[in-house]
Amino acid sequence: MSILYELGGYGPLLLIFLSWYLLWDHKNLFFYFNIGLFASAVLNLIFKGIIQEPRPMFDSKKIKLMTTHAKDYFFQNGFPFDIYGMPSGHSQAVFFMTTFIYLSLKHTNLLYLYVVFSLLICYQRVKFDYHSISQVVVGATVGIFFAYSVYQLAREKIKGKIRERENDFGPV
Repeated sequence: MSILYELGGYGPLLLIFLSWYLLWDHKNLFFYFNIGLFASAVLNLIFKGIIQEPRPMFDSKKIKLMTTHAKDYFFQNGFPFDIYGMPSGHSQAVFFMTTFIYLSLKHTNLLYLYVVFSLLICYQRVKFDYHSISQVVVGATVGIFFAYSVYQLAREKIKGKIRERENDFGPV
């Protein structure tokens, strides 16, 4: 059980390091991956602030007490922990990485590895009451669509850098 608990907490970091390793030789995609991952985290915080749906681990009395004292987070194991859970930041991040890596490298076996890892992380988030199923599904959906958008932006910017030579119509 503790392996599953640790996987949910540190799984996204493992996928980040694996993604960095896989994209290291693709400098433009590496750049867009990192910018997209950071922007996805900011987007997640914005959505949590707008939606303000509490995590399932809190009862309504505890939520009311925390919000009346202007607390939107608490500390768990020494880390700040947001009381709002919609959408799940973990599921948004891992499905962002899964989608971006697949679109960038088109490697089916990597897709299977990332999907299995991502689903285990999402399962852990629901199992330990950090998120509801709907919070995890919405997070995954936002991550997928945001990764697709960032990848399309990267593709357009990279494609624009190749130009034909005037003399032989070859790349510069």
